Amino acid sequence: MTTELKPTTAGDGDGADDRAVLYLGLRRSPLEWRAELDAAAALGLCVHVASDADVSHTGLPDHRRGSFDRGAPLPDQAAQVWPGPAPAAVACWGDKYVGLTALLAERFGVRGIGTAAAATATDKADQRRVMEPYGLNPAWRAGRTADDLRTAVAELGAGGRPLVFKPAHCSGGRGMALITGDTDLDEVFALTAANYSGTTDFLVEEYVDGSEHSVSGVVSDGTVRILGVTDKRVDGPLSPSWATSVPSALADARVKDLSQAAAQAALAVGLRTGGFHIDLRLTSEGPVVLEVGGRLGGDLINSHLIPYAHRGAVRPYEALLALLADGDLPDEVSEPERGAAMVLLPLAGRRAQECAGAALARPRVVLAEEWPGTETVVAVVVTEDPADLPAAVAELRGSVL
Repeated sequence: MTTELKPTTAGDGDGADDRAVLYLGLRRSPLEWRAELDAAAALGLCVHVASDADVSHTGLPDHRRGSFDRGAPLPDQAAQVWPGPAPAAVACWGDKYVGLTALLAERFGVRGIGTAAAATATDKADQRRVMEPYGLNPAWRAGRTADDLRTAVAELGAGGRPLVFKPAHCSGGRGMALITGDTDLDEVFALTAANYSGTTDFLVEEYVDGSEHSVSGVVSDGTVRILGVTDKRVDGPLSPSWATSVPSALADARVKDLSQAAAQAALAVGLRTGGFHIDLRLTSEGPVVLEVGGRLGGDLINSHLIPYAHRGAVRPYEALLALLADGDLPDEVSEPERGAAMVLLPLAGRRAQECAGAALARPRVVLAEEWPGTETVVAVVVTEDPADLPAAVAELRGSVL
């Protein structure tokens, strides 16, 4: 483990003059939610967490933990969350909390992405509409009924082209399906149950082939700062990524293309002030946006990979909070000095502790832990030379397969 990423300790911060950050929800992995709390502590912010799930595992005292009912209308949720004076910042790291985060920020008069942008960022069909003028979309159709789905497939699937189905209000690949000529469309339509909005809204779009990437950044009143461009490794269409690496191994010109497309997408969605992640696929004709997230993304990209790659000089979690609390937009980010990647390792019949121990015994692996909710262990590998990263990732993955 390298010294620059040793966690800080979130202090009690209970004095009357302490400025507070209100987190809505927490990421599932301790590697990420601890980094969330540590980022606030590093900036001298008193941490409060409110969620629709139990957050007692954070160790925060009762008066700094809140709850709300996500089944209630947003205004009612907002009333449940925070009874005290306005915090310095409100933040979240999950799509289902983006709307509530934006609403609270506006009510408190603090910086945020804005409720209009939040509504677009959490609606995949609206995202497509606002990006249409910029050439960032595949061919697509939206709908909300089974008949709409059949019509969309008939219009887009001519010639047997594969299509992708997405519930309009979800994230993390939930409810997605590949549609081919023999797909049961009634079964596909049932996947709208994955919407966290309670609607049956969906999107159908042409499947585009190419490499997958994610771009992290922050925006402040029309000024975009790209914090990192990552490569994702997948085993096939719609399969989850098994590795994410920083920096991208693409040529500089292609990385610039991805960065420019991501910045254009963030501004098209109307994000005012806050963090974002843009997932893209790089095709032979250029970048295609897969999804715009109105918050920083996961997969350890912002909590670990970007900081490791920059030797701690770039810390997205802290950069976001500094922007929200004080309006401090980070400087342009230089090229990473090192390579860093998260790699998901299948347990292959072993206990998670055994698999993690085997990973930590490999060269250049700096941490390994069970990845919650999966039958995998997540390992982070760091190389002093970014050019060595692809080989190091392949070596680590091959050692357990």
